[in-house]
Amino acid sequence: MAAHEDHSVEIIREAKWAVRVTVFGSTLTFPFEAEDYARSYADGQAFRLGVQVTEFKKSA
Repeated sequence: MAAHEDHSVEIIREAKWAVRVTVFGSTLTFPFEAEDYARSYADGQAFRLGVQVTEFKKSA
């Protein structure tokens, strides 16, 4: 299945971790306490949607 331009999965690293999932223009953000859980969730969603995970780091 080809990646869809309206889908994305992003890991956001600030004080804590979050994963932002966008599907057909609707976005949900899921907070995580630990990096391992955030990465695991992001990888699963990216696989399901056929996209790559994008990572954002908050600048100091």
